[in-house]
Amino acid sequence: MELIKAIHVGQCTGKRKLSPLISGPTQPGNDIDIYLAPLIEDLKHMWETGVEVYDEYKKESFILRAMLFGTINDFPAYGNLSGYSVKGKCACPVCEDHTNWIRLEHCQKNVFLGHRRFLNTKHHYRKWKKAFNGESEEDRAPSPLTGDQLYEKVKLLSSKFGKPFSGELVTGGWKKKSIFFELPYWKSLYVRHFLDVMHIEKNVFDSVVGTLLNIPGKSKDGINARLDMQSMGLRNELRPVKKDGKRTFLPPAAHTLSRKEKKIFCKFLHNVKVPEGYSSNIKSLVSMKDLKLKGLKSHDGHVLMGNFLPIAIRSILPENVRWTITKLCFFFKAISSKVIDPEKLPTLQNEIVVTLCELEMYFPPLFLT
Repeated sequence: MELIKAIHVGQCTGKRKLSPLISGPTQPGNDIDIYLAPLIEDLKHMWETGVEVYDEYKKESFILRAMLFGTINDFPAYGNLSGYSVKGKCACPVCEDHTNWIRLEHCQKNVFLGHRRFLNTKHHYRKWKKAFNGESEEDRAPSPLTGDQLYEKVKLLSSKFGKPFSGELVTGGWKKKSIFFELPYWKSLYVRHFLDVMHIEKNVFDSVVGTLLNIPGKSKDGINARLDMQSMGLRNELRPVKKDGKRTFLPPAAHTLSRKEKKIFCKFLHNVKVPEGYSSNIKSLVSMKDLKLKGLKSHDGHVLMGNFLPIAIRSILPENVRWTITKLCFFFKAISSKVIDPEKLPTLQNEIVVTLCELEMYFPPLFLT
C-alpha cells in the first residue's frame, strides 16, 4: 500500500516549503506520526501566528493564516492516520464495538452485514426475514462520535513507535492518539479524514465484475462461499450438490452468468471506443479468450463503473440484480462528480443503504468483506 510518497506544504510567500520524503518500498504504518511531526509544527505556526504576505493589488501586507481541513486517504491509511485499527471484527471506526460482523468459517474472512439497521424504522426490508438472516431487524444505526467525544477516548493513549512486540499488538479499537490532535482546531472539525473514492470504487468494481465473470481469485462466489451460506442457513437452494460422489455442482444464483452472457458482456466492452485521453484502451483490457478483464488501473475501474458497466449488463441479468448494480454505479458516479448538490446528499445516503441491503440479498456474504 502506498500511504504517502511525499508531502509538500508550500506557503504563499514562496520562501518556506516542507517536503519530507518516505523512502523505501514499505509504508511506515503507525510510525507515520514521526514523518508528520514537522508538518504539524508548520500547520500550528500557520494557525497561531501566520505569515506576512504582500497583496500586490492593494499594495499592502497582511497576515495569512491557514488550517488543515482534513486528510484524503484510502481505508488502510485511514487507520494509520486516525489511530483506529481498521482490521479485524470491529473495523468500522464509526460503529466501533457495535460493528455487525460475521466470521466465515470456510472462506476465513470477516464480512460486514446488517445494513438494514441504517434504514428508516418503517422500511419494509426490516421485516423481511428469509431474504436476510432469518430475523427481522430492530436495531438502530450507531451515531458517529463528535471530535470532542473522540478526543476524550484517545487523549490518554500513548503512541509507541517502532515494531511492536507480540504482547503490544492492538487488534481492535483505538491504538493511539493521532498527532493531528496537536492542532488546536482538529477535534472541532466535523469530519477529519476523507476516504479516497477511486480506491473504494476500484475494489467494488473488481468484486462485481470478478463475481459476474467468475474470475479466479476475484470472484466472491465459489464452493467455500456456498458452504458458508449453507452453515449460516441462507438460501439453501444454492448449497453445493455433489454429483456421482466426485464433482461438486453449484446451482446458478441470481448473479450467475452463462457462457453466452459472459461473451455478450465482454464483447460489448471489447468494442467500446473512447476519445484519446479519456481512459486506457478498453479493448486491451478485455480477454475474449478467457472472458475476463485484466490489467485494470484505478481510473479504468472508475470509467467502467460510472459509464459502461450499467450498459454492459442491461440485457444479461435478472431485472432486480441488474437494477441493484446499476444503482451502485450511479452512486459512485454521483459522488465523483465535480459538482454535487448538497440537497441531494440525504437522498444518496438513503439510496446507497437500500442498495447495500439488496447486495446482501442477491450476492454471497463474502461479497461484503
